[in-house]
Amino acid sequence: MVLLEEGRNYTALANFKEGLLWWTTNTRQEPQNAVVGEFSLEYAGLEIWCRSRYNTHQKPWVLNAHGKVISSYEMVACAPDGWTTSGVEVIVPIDWSGASIQLAAAKERHESGDVGLFKPMTGEFVLHIKAKADRLYVADITGDWREEIIIVEGKQIRFFENANPNPQPQHPRLWRQQNYRRNKMSWNYYSP
Repeated sequence: MVLLEEGRNYTALANFKEGLLWWTTNTRQEPQNAVVGEFSLEYAGLEIWCRSRYNTHQKPWVLNAHGKVISSYEMVACAPDGWTTSGVEVIVPIDWSGASIQLAAAKERHESGDVGLFKPMTGEFVLHIKAKADRLYVADITGDWREEIIIVEGKQIRFFENANPNPQPQHPRLWRQQNYRRNKMSWNYYSP
């Protein structure tokens, strides 16, 4: 049995059958939000992107499937010009390009603001959408299995799709996966 020090911030991975698989700390940073996805092919399994709790100047980090920190950076150094120093919120993995690597979709934190797609391993923004987004959702709505960005701005709903050709047109729609349907059906902070 591992006892965690009281008052310290840890990240842990557990499952129903085996219990605690591993626990780790990133210099005692609290991972306020996390996103799990295929962010790097260099490491076996999925990666876990964590966002620090800081009100400004967030310092995200990425863990591999074994709990080792494999990347970290400062969000303000990566964010587009004019992006809030409060960082990102409503972070969702997204199958945007049709490639094996997922990106992360997010909106500006603590305000109705812009939306962007970034590489979780580096923080590099690959798409910046000027908006006044109150809510952000991600789902496959056009039918080519890649996911689209859906934003709510006041009483208006807008969606954005990748106009590039789909590199895997025969890939089955994500809606065929039971866990995908369940995730998109259960409303919580990140899913409609």
